[in-house]
Amino acid sequence: MTDALLTWLGSYALHSTLLLAGLWAVERAGGLRRLGLRTQEALWRFALLGGVLSASLALLPAGLLPWPGTPRPAPQPMLTAPGAAIAVPAVIPALPAAPLSVSPAPVAEVAEAVDPSLPELAHDLALMLAGLWAVGALWGLVELGLQAWWLRRTVRRLAPLDDERWQRLCEAQARRQRVALPRLRRSPPEWSSPLLAPGRVLCLPAWALDLPDDEAEAVLGHELAHLRRRDPAWRLLAALVNALLWPQPLNRLALTRLELLAELACDARAAAREPGRLALAQALLRCAELKLGGRALPALACGAATGGPSLQARVRQLLGRDAAPARERPALRLGLLAALAAALLALPAVVVSHTDARALLDRLHLGALADVWPPSWVGSVNRTQIRSQDGETSFSARLEGQASFNDAEDDLQSLDGRLNVRERQGGQVRELTFSSQAGRIVRDYRVDGSPAAWDEGARQWWAQTAHRLSAQLTDPLVRARRLLARGGLEAVLADLAQPADDHLLSRRIVATLGLGQVLPAAAQDRLIVAAAQLQGSFERREALVALAALPLAEAQQLAWLQAAADVEGDFDRREALAALAPRLVLQPAVLAAWQQAVTRIEGDFDKRIALDQQLRAIRSPALQAIALQLNPQLQGDFEKREALATVAGQLSGQETALVQAYVEAATQIQGDFERREALNRLLDRPQLGAAGMEQVLGAAESMTGDFERLQVLLHVADRLAGTKPVPPALVERLRRAGRGLGEQQRGQLENALDRLG
Repeated sequence: MTDALLTWLGSYALHSTLLLAGLWAVERAGGLRRLGLRTQEALWRFALLGGVLSASLALLPAGLLPWPGTPRPAPQPMLTAPGAAIAVPAVIPALPAAPLSVSPAPVAEVAEAVDPSLPELAHDLALMLAGLWAVGALWGLVELGLQAWWLRRTVRRLAPLDDERWQRLCEAQARRQRVALPRLRRSPPEWSSPLLAPGRVLCLPAWALDLPDDEAEAVLGHELAHLRRRDPAWRLLAALVNALLWPQPLNRLALTRLELLAELACDARAAAREPGRLALAQALLRCAELKLGGRALPALACGAATGGPSLQARVRQLLGRDAAPARERPALRLGLLAALAAALLALPAVVVSHTDARALLDRLHLGALADVWPPSWVGSVNRTQIRSQDGETSFSARLEGQASFNDAEDDLQSLDGRLNVRERQGGQVRELTFSSQAGRIVRDYRVDGSPAAWDEGARQWWAQTAHRLSAQLTDPLVRARRLLARGGLEAVLADLAQPADDHLLSRRIVATLGLGQVLPAAAQDRLIVAAAQLQGSFERREALVALAALPLAEAQQLAWLQAAADVEGDFDRREALAALAPRLVLQPAVLAAWQQAVTRIEGDFDKRIALDQQLRAIRSPALQAIALQLNPQLQGDFEKREALATVAGQLSGQETALVQAYVEAATQIQGDFERREALNRLLDRPQLGAAGMEQVLGAAESMTGDFERLQVLLHVADRLAGTKPVPPALVERLRRAGRGLGEQQRGQLENALDRLG
């Protein structure tokens, strides 16, 4: 990672210096005077950004120095160019690998890398410079972010400019330049010049509001020209480059040139007619005469007048005292850019290799940082990383590529990429690096940063480490099959007790089930215990979902449900319960455990979905009773109504206890609309008797909304119309339930009662 970073920085420093310095020299010699403003601006933009692009080419997989984890050529101490090789002091030479007599790997030949020596001073200086650049770049980004936040906050608080004249003039200029109409704001006193802020906000100082129409039009034309050219976005990009690549002083020269060229281009567009040229020059001179441009404007805004030599150059250009810029020639501009790009691609790239940030951190007595370097988010995407730390002991392994181990799990069998292992124990640091080169596995073994002999102690340490790595890096299903062939199912289950992170242990559990073996109850118990040890919600859910496919007996389901109840995330707990739903054992103890697991779901949506999934998987009065018992735990009326609708769809209407529980749950719904819908769902049941209807009337009686209560009462009346004979007591109960309704609603109810006879 540090090799790639230093390669990029070195290449950028070389390329950007040649580009920017060369263009500046051509300009000083008068070579740009005959070019149009757009052509000059394009050249300076290319000089500013070209070094970034060309330096990045060296890091492509097919380039000079691939990212870690990709096959790399033998690093050479040189500036690489066609037909050129120039030594640079910060590069480590790669010496040829020498074979060492060791126990051969089953597949690949193993060689030990000869230690390339590099003076520690040059090594440390290169890494420290990279660190200094990173700190400066971070500081620049923070500063730029604060500037953008301050400018946006300040502009948002400015008072709108509602002047009718300026609004009319601005609309006319926006139509003329074919841009969206900006918002007008009154500038604070310290902003002396009209300026365009990010977000299409045009800020005008108090003195500018009294300008005559011709000068006002010229100022507006200039600012809207910035908007048409997208100068705020270009200014932000240039500021980002300057902040990130602050060690390059020539970037600030490019920024100055680009700002002046942008102002000249906007002046030219605003002063396309002769009166406009004079009017804009007068407005700019007014800024200078009143000395209103003395205070710096916000860095990310485009101002009409910034003072200094650039203002003088602009006025001279407008008054015709300087030669007008040459006519724009697009073909010439494209040709010059193509020539610059070709020259840039031919420039050499500074290749830096074999730097070691860990060694520097160790020499600075920062071993704790060295153990976790580089950060987990840096490097190749095809990478596996293992880390553990316990006090003074730490272990880390980083695989970039693919590796496999032999059946004994004490050595590598094959490697495609790079494997680095580092262990700190008792003040001693062992580090072993394997890399695949030309069909061989090259080994580099070090103790406390220095090359060490590959003796018996080293081989024993590696054998133990290889076993540890094989357990974590080998595909769990492949390893489970290997263990099954070696020691049977007991060996596979015993492996679950070995230390492993949640992700690996979850994969091991799933792999054990993937063996297709018949698992006795004791084996199922051990798998469930292993799943219950998983702390991560996702990992435990994945393991429990896999286990739910087994024919679990009552005892195993009780243990499974306890493990599911302890899942932290509502979504993961709900998904795990859904996997067991079709096979849930309908025994009192299991149902109680299932109810407890659902109760621990806090979110209304997830709890309601868990209830619905179980009810739809198994149609059981016991489950329906539990669902009605849990319904009041839902906080939202909508979720309560939807949960009751699922139960109602499974009732015939003659289940006395369930109907009573349903109505009691519906009574606790606060919203009249949701309660009406829940009660009407129950009234739709084909075998709902008089007792059930009377309970519904009691629940409707407490509804506050006349319309919603009337809808329930009319629904009851419709049901009674199909009953022969109609129970008089129920008709009278229906009439009492309508007391308190408005006159109109009361009349509708009486009409319905009259039809009952």
